[in-house]
Amino acid sequence: MGNDEIRKLYGQLKGLRELVNSLEFISLTTVQDYNDVVTALSGIMKKDFSMFSYTPRPGIIMSGTEIQSYRLKEKLVQFLSSLEYGYNLSESVVEIGSVYNSIKDKELKERCSDILTAPGNFDRVINQATLVLENRIRTKSKSGRTLIGTNLVNTAIKTDASKSILVVSKDKDEQSGIADIYRGMMSAYRNITHHTITDQYTREDALKVCAFIDNLLQIIDKSVVQKP
Repeated sequence: MGNDEIRKLYGQLKGLRELVNSLEFISLTTVQDYNDVVTALSGIMKKDFSMFSYTPRPGIIMSGTEIQSYRLKEKLVQFLSSLEYGYNLSESVVEIGSVYNSIKDKELKERCSDILTAPGNFDRVINQATLVLENRIRTKSKSGRTLIGTNLVNTAIKTDASKSILVVSKDKDEQSGIADIYRGMMSAYRNITHHTITDQYTREDALKVCAFIDNLLQIIDKSVVQKP
């Protein structure tokens, strides 16, 4: 599902609603814009939304180019309600778009984008995001599959750079601090979402963790591999 495009189209619907609410009469071009959004969302979401399309009857068209705005509003409100309550598409989903779009790591996006727009169970997002991080550390450090979580970090990213497989900074304090961050991420987020089911995370919580992990992935990608 094209989540970015869905958010854009949802935003367009919200804009059309504001326009319809502010005018007594609207042009047929506005009606066509609305129908175009209905058609586009039907295609992207693989759903038949044709019942929400609106075709003005010839008798209600005024001066050949306008209709009373309330006639389109009825369909528009129904469609928005269907999207928000039936498909969990809401303003909050649109608002997280800017943070989501800041995430650069392709693998992280591919594994988390669909579950970020789900109705709930956002511990799954953190599960997948920390899995990507763990796998990236393991792959870059060429560590064995038996090493997981904090044990993996303790082996691959040591506080003492001279003994570390992955060197993330030449500054000893920065190397130590970043190593602690990776350990903390595994202890605080990876472990709980890999071994238990929890509903303590909101969509916004999950997105913030994803954005932070995106930064941690960039650090791993730029790290230097050495034989300790």
